Amino acid sequence: MCGRFVQTPIRDADARLFPQLVGDLLSMPASYNLAPTQRASVILDRGTGLQLTRLSWGLLPFWAKAKKLQSSTINARIETVADKPAFRAAFKKRRCLIPMAGYYEWSVNEEDGKKDPWFIHAATPLWAAGIWEGASPLLDPDNLGTFTVITGDSSGVSADIHDRMPVWLEPAQAEEWFTADAEAAMAMLLASQPPAMEAYRVSRAVNTPSNNREDLLAAVA
Repeated sequence: MCGRFVQTPIRDADARLFPQLVGDLLSMPASYNLAPTQRASVILDRGTGLQLTRLSWGLLPFWAKAKKLQSSTINARIETVADKPAFRAAFKKRRCLIPMAGYYEWSVNEEDGKKDPWFIHAATPLWAAGIWEGASPLLDPDNLGTFTVITGDSSGVSADIHDRMPVWLEPAQAEEWFTADAEAAMAMLLASQPPAMEAYRVSRAVNTPSNNREDLLAAVA
């Protein structure tokens, strides 16, 4: 699964991958330990062109009766996203990309049995496939909606730490991803090729969601 991730402003050449969003990506708020229910920057299209907007992490479908559902909808498995009741409506017509500077996964330390976080990242920004829903009456009035990250089997360095990882797409695929029918969208997910990534262990301070500072990305021995 993907339970924490990092967003930082996307600069220069990377921002130009979305020419209409260069300014927004350059000014994107930095967050070094994004946790479920917190707001993150998400690229989507509400029918008026691409936009970068802030949504709450954990999908709340229109029929949700309780906010606590968010704790179980932060990830949508590629195997069931098209069919699971919480996700299928959004998968048909409300897809998004979540820019990430990287994400965290955990391994169990053999010496003390505690969990060590690892920061997994690439040389350039990562773009996770996701789906979104509009504003929910269960959340604050200024809430603009909710989202979830689609996950699949891990590969590369990620597979050494956890068996699941986000499904990554390329910026050039954005408009097709947003507008394709469900069958074509699934084909895009299944054809996804993850970029080369690196992983290193970071401080256990990441384990506390209220810790959110740049030095969380520093490698530890």
